[in-house]
Amino acid sequence: MYLADNDDFAETLRECHEIQVSCGAGTKIMTADEIKRDYPFYNLDDIVVGSHNLIDEGYFDGGTLFDWWKRSAREKGVEYIGNEVVSMQRNATGTRVETVTLKSGEVIGCGTVVNASGPRAVLTSRMAGIELPVEPRKRYTYIFDAAQPLDRDLPLTIDPSGIHMRTDGAYYLAGGPPDDDPAVDYDDYEPDHSIWEEKVWPVLANRIPQFEAIKLINSWVGHYAFNTLDQNAILGPHTTVENFIFVNGFSGHGLQQSPAMGRGTSELITYGEYRSLDLSPFNFQRIERNEPFDEKAII
Repeated sequence: MYLADNDDFAETLRECHEIQVSCGAGTKIMTADEIKRDYPFYNLDDIVVGSHNLIDEGYFDGGTLFDWWKRSAREKGVEYIGNEVVSMQRNATGTRVETVTLKSGEVIGCGTVVNASGPRAVLTSRMAGIELPVEPRKRYTYIFDAAQPLDRDLPLTIDPSGIHMRTDGAYYLAGGPPDDDPAVDYDDYEPDHSIWEEKVWPVLANRIPQFEAIKLINSWVGHYAFNTLDQNAILGPHTTVENFIFVNGFSGHGLQQSPAMGRGTSELITYGEYRSLDLSPFNFQRIERNEPFDEKAII
């Protein structure tokens, strides 16, 4: 349930809706009255429209899904090495990475290097002499219980404030960015408890009055691999180091988009081209040209 509190963003949701429907999605635009009819617990005094979909939608356990992918890859012959790359060696012309050196001292020859280092993407790319506009940004997640639980599931709701919330089993989940959102150290997962008290909880209580009386059950801090240019993925080969391939900068959408991005990257390595989806708009050239590929409705 993506909520718009002004006409400009309402129009953005309508434009996105047209694209989604053309691709077969079941998204629908709902007026405030229609939302109130189906979900009477919302406070919608400031809401113009919402964009919502109940068809083929849901959420998943990311850790379980990732573990399944990893085990499936092993069954198909993938070898995982428990080590750390500390340097890369390019050929004499600088157009290819020929070997990578591991922390153990082992040197491995490579046909292709794929940078899938999440928030540490630039640390990996610098080994090949490449700069990337990707940095770690803190994001906060909260699990809470309500004294007055809702009488139906809470859709994943994106509030105009940037806070998102949804049902999470017997509890509820909420999260969002801090107002002050700088890059942080790679190992900095220190929580800021004031964000819950001063930002998240007030938004929850305003949007859903039943959430005035809630109890925080658990919370954690994670990092977005934040692309400072346009908060979108960086994919495909480097323009000079031709066998260095990016899968970076997802800005919080990595696991969600990874099946498509992984398939596209495997096609690129195997066939030299994308075959299932044309992912070329995400290529590295836009980074070099400083041309953002903006998404209008993103959290």
